[in-house]
Amino acid sequence: MKKFSPQRRKFLQLGLMGIGALAFLPSMRSLQAEAEWPVGPKLGRVCVGKVSLKSRPNLDSETVGTLYEDAVVEWLREVIGGPNYYYSRNLRWVETPDGYIYAPFLQPVVNQPNIPVSTLPSSNGVAGMWVETTVPYVNIYVANPPGRAPLLAELPQPRFFFSQVFWVKEVTTNSNGVALYRLAEKYGSYGDEFWAEASAFRPITNEEVSPISPEVEDKQVLINLGRQTLTALENGREVFYCRISSGAKFDAEGNAVEKWSTPVGQYHVVNRKWISVHMAGGSAASCY
Repeated sequence: MKKFSPQRRKFLQLGLMGIGALAFLPSMRSLQAEAEWPVGPKLGRVCVGKVSLKSRPNLDSETVGTLYEDAVVEWLREVIGGPNYYYSRNLRWVETPDGYIYAPFLQPVVNQPNIPVSTLPSSNGVAGMWVETTVPYVNIYVANPPGRAPLLAELPQPRFFFSQVFWVKEVTTNSNGVALYRLAEKYGSYGDEFWAEASAFRPITNEEVSPISPEVEDKQVLINLGRQTLTALENGREVFYCRISSGAKFDAEGNAVEKWSTPVGQYHVVNRKWISVHMAGGSAASCY
């Protein structure tokens, strides 16, 4: 199997908003002091509204606690347990120090703050850089009010989350001495820009986004819907493998909805990509 650098492999695997218009820079304290996340090499962020902590990795076991969206827990290990209603194909649970949580309800995250840059790099006369979020989440504040995205009006405190990628346009420091980045989504967004604590983001290197094996023409991506996996092949040799979550076949009531499912067949793989594109869905493009 082809060897990628740790940062390159991490970048491959990882692949809004307002509290009101602010006429000033947010005077936030340290991100770590506010969040108080647990210590551990691997953490999990609750990515649904509410989850139950179970005494065993099974829905029928005793409920020993309750957590709400964006709570961060220590991720001890992943185990096989019982199904969860409409997620019957997935039997994975996460063991935490306080109990078990159904794995699809947790986003795997880490907490790796960074040293902010003081000056942005410049290319072709344009200053800026791509960055990746390397903490469970970071609070954000509209930099060019009023907020344009429909979702901005619905969130009491908008945030960016682990592994999200943005373009940094400006670096500054607020009145508390905290370094801030002015962040934007360059492609497909409503045009909103945000201030966020700079230590939550790491610069993405050129090596991470350079073409992979440009000399190889025979490239395939195989999706296994039954196992929910993806395999990338070069000249018939596996060079990358990961788990996926394909399009759902059922709605919340358990009714079959074929238009949501991933189509089966052979398709041409688009060989051009953006580093980051704003994605949205729903009737108002703000549901998710």
